Amino acid sequence: MRILVTVGLQMYRETLALAMHEHHPDAEVMLAPADYLDGEVENFGPHLIVRNDNGEATPEGQEAIACRIEILFSDGMMGARINLDGRAWKIEDMSLDDLFAVVDEMEELISREPAE
Repeated sequence: MRILVTVGLQMYRETLALAMHEHHPDAEVMLAPADYLDGEVENFGPHLIVRNDNGEATPEGQEAIACRIEILFSDGMMGARINLDGRAWKIEDMSLDDLFAVVDEMEELISREPAE
């Protein structure tokens, strides 16, 4: 599984990537600031992207990613909007357990795909 983390604040980006890599050691985790992504999405081919929600439409090339987690910062909480394989939902105050559950579900989805 390939995970791309582009959350704007570097410490959050690194912490989220480390936590996901520790939970799924076989996952390839790439870190990049959002403004550095020209071509990175296509080249890396992530199954999951974790990014900031900036109130805009999903950037070109990212709408094809099977799972998107958009981090929502508000009132001292870190919520998230999840889009996984066509299903969408919101978590008001996301925990690492919530994040791991989404990553686990993404991994299960990938494992059901036929090998190329």
